[in-house]
Amino acid sequence: MRTTLRQAKYAKDRFFLRKPERLWVHYCFALLVVLCLMLATYVLNRAAVDRGLIAANGLMKSNEQVLLVQKIMMLSRDQVNANDADLEQAITQFEMTYQYVIETQVRSEPLFEHFFGDPAPLHLRVTEFLYLAKRQLTAAPDQRPSFVQSIDRLNATGDLESDLLMAAMLVSAQIEAEAAYFTVIQRAMLVASGLVLVAEALLIFLPAQKSVQSSLQKMRTTTRDLRASQSRLKEMNGQLEHMVTHDQLTGLPNRRSLTNYLQNIISAKDSADWNIILVGLDGFKTINDTMGHDYGDGLLIAVSHALRCCVDHENLVAHVGGDEFALISDEPQDALIARISHALQDPFVIKGRLIPINASIGYHEIGDAIKKPLDILADAEIALHAAKTAGGNRAVGFTQHLRDDRSTKQQLQIELSNAIKNGEIEPWFQPQVRMSDGSLHGAEVLARWRHPTRGLLTPDVFLPVAERAGLMIELDHAIWKSAMEQATVWEHSKVWKPCISLNAAPDTISDPLLVERFLVSLHRTGLTADQVIIEVLETTLINGKDDIAAINIDSLADCGIALELDDFGTGYASLSKLTQLPLSGIKLDRSLIAPLPDQAADSIVRAILALAAELDLHVVAEGVEEDAQAIHLNDRGCQIGQGYGFGKPMPATEFTNWLEINAKLTLSVSPDKAHLA
Repeated sequence: MRTTLRQAKYAKDRFFLRKPERLWVHYCFALLVVLCLMLATYVLNRAAVDRGLIAANGLMKSNEQVLLVQKIMMLSRDQVNANDADLEQAITQFEMTYQYVIETQVRSEPLFEHFFGDPAPLHLRVTEFLYLAKRQLTAAPDQRPSFVQSIDRLNATGDLESDLLMAAMLVSAQIEAEAAYFTVIQRAMLVASGLVLVAEALLIFLPAQKSVQSSLQKMRTTTRDLRASQSRLKEMNGQLEHMVTHDQLTGLPNRRSLTNYLQNIISAKDSADWNIILVGLDGFKTINDTMGHDYGDGLLIAVSHALRCCVDHENLVAHVGGDEFALISDEPQDALIARISHALQDPFVIKGRLIPINASIGYHEIGDAIKKPLDILADAEIALHAAKTAGGNRAVGFTQHLRDDRSTKQQLQIELSNAIKNGEIEPWFQPQVRMSDGSLHGAEVLARWRHPTRGLLTPDVFLPVAERAGLMIELDHAIWKSAMEQATVWEHSKVWKPCISLNAAPDTISDPLLVERFLVSLHRTGLTADQVIIEVLETTLINGKDDIAAINIDSLADCGIALELDDFGTGYASLSKLTQLPLSGIKLDRSLIAPLPDQAADSIVRAILALAAELDLHVVAEGVEEDAQAIHLNDRGCQIGQGYGFGKPMPATEFTNWLEINAKLTLSVSPDKAHLA
């Protein structure tokens, strides 16, 4: 008790102190009172507004009830022109309106008595009215007059419309009473707030003045800090802008800066003498994969420095992504391309290692034609792609023919998927002959596309398209299936016991589902494992994904399928692959056969044949066209020959005719046979 008294005395002394400290006490107290009054005023005003809106809506609904009763009665009496939908809508609206009034407005005693008081409550009459109106709506036409009469009697005896009007008047009176009550409360709050503000104005002024002075001092300090921050922000913005417009690795402008630079040239209408040159590094992915990304990044930085030295400072060198760089210059393109080639011809020293690199170049004259920057860049990229497709390490200028050719390939890419499904890709067959006795050994299956509008397309046209579209697996399986089905026809007709060689793309050999799909097709056609040979490329052995290619080759060999290494002598696969994989043979590329019997070519062929003999591999020679080549190869121990000298690739029907004539003959290279084939 004593503690409580002491606390009260301390608070009283504190409040009535005649010292500066009491100013802050008064200030806080006055602020608290004002805040409480403001909060109370806000709550009351909010309640008054909300209640006013509800009451106004209730008054509107009360008046609307009377109109809806009149509408219901009018529609009920008019049996000829009445519309049940209108009547039903009016009843529904009246019921909703009445329910709203009952739930929101009946709070005062007069209204409650009016709706629910004795002896005849308005609520019961309204309920009965709604019941009769709804029954009339669902009653048969001959029963409706009785319900209309009941509604009239109810209205006549109970005076429903007058009572609803009275309800509206009572709602209005209730609204006025509540408005008067809220007005009195608001005025009281306003007077109290005014008294508090007037009483404390002088006492609060001094602390407020001191607070303002303190705030001004803080603002001055803050202003100085903001100015310092603004300088730092400008510096950071400059760094961010540089990051947005420049490549972080090389420090060169990026693609965005390149397009802006091109746009400025176009806008200045001085683009006639300007050229864009795209430089793409050949084999850069191999460097990344074999040596690591650190060496790849170091090479990109070194190349960027070399290219920057090839142009003047007012010209642009940009890194547009990956291993591609762009140069914009107004000097003659031939001189600039020669300078670029010279700058990249020597190996670069990266972390103490020499890394040679070649570059493909695509160039395009910007010219006077009005183009968008992205269109100019796209034309240069088409030229660069053409340079890479042609083998790399060369420069190709953009022409409309290149764009048309690319458009054609894109269209073929769109059509190829449907072509595979529709059977437009068909197998052609080229005979393979045993060199020792001239008997037919087998046939290689080659793909042809019988395009509905472009005619017969050869693999060099559509295979690159299939590779870009990721359709090589489906293409190979479609050709294999058709070829094996055709081979079954030859076997059943006893024209020839077939042995066919099927080409497999790297993607196909690296497909995890290859073995299952191939064996299913082989089983369905009824061919045996020794009637099918699969030819794989050296690039398959180099680029096999996660050794899946090697696993598939082992699995196929375990199933009795012979495998040959195709185009041997043109790639750079390790010779150890020949001993590590279960290959049954190798196929000499036509580039090794064409020069025979040249002594240098003969030395290479003899070495390969000796290696194959040591590894117990049979050898197939492609591109045999002359009798001298066939004799030379046979003398060196080559087992099988293939080429136009024995027979050209033929569709199934033509090859069937060829088989009927030549399958059991001793075949040799002769112009007549090649012509007949």
